[in-house]
Amino acid sequence: MRSEHDRLELAALAALGIDPTTLEPGPDAPIHTPGWRERVHPDSPTRRPCSACGVPASYTRLVRLAGFGPRWVDYCRDHMIAGWRAREGSVAP
Repeated sequence: MRSEHDRLELAALAALGIDPTTLEPGPDAPIHTPGWRERVHPDSPTRRPCSACGVPASYTRLVRLAGFGPRWVDYCRDHMIAGWRAREGSVAP
C-alpha cells in the first residue's frame, strides 16, 4: 500500500507526464545529496534536461518512492512550479 507522500508524488509526476520508471536512479543519501549541482548548473557539461519537457533543467529533486527507490526528477522553471502546485493540490498544473 502506498503512503500519502507516494500518492501525491506519483500524482504530480503523472500530471506532468513523467513516468517514474524513466527517471534516473539516485543515491540513497541524506538531504544534501552530492551531485545535484552538476545536474542543473548552467555551465555544467552534465546539465540534465527537464524530466517533463526536455529543456535544460534549473531545479532538481531526489524523490523516494516505494517500489522505485530514490529517483532524480529534473525540472525547468515552469515544470518546477507546476510540480509544486500539483503536489499541494492548490492549482491544476
